[in-house]
Amino acid sequence: MKKRYLLCPQCGTHRFFVKDENGENVYFHVDWDNVPFPTEASDADLSNKDFSVVHSTGCSWKGGIKGLVKYLR
Repeated sequence: MKKRYLLCPQCGTHRFFVKDENGENVYFHVDWDNVPFPTEASDADLSNKDFSVVHSTGCSWKGGIKGLVKYLR
């Protein structure tokens, strides 16, 4: 079955990032069960990351994972 991504409520992108302890961006997607997983390009280790504020890669939106949407309206 095809993996479904949650989307940014503002621009609709399915790629997000958080800052790691070194201040570098860590890129990931979020599935429909609100579980973050790494992008194929980054293959990042997401353990021990703080997902309380995630940033959209497509616009200036930032917020919690619970603020992401399945569909744009």
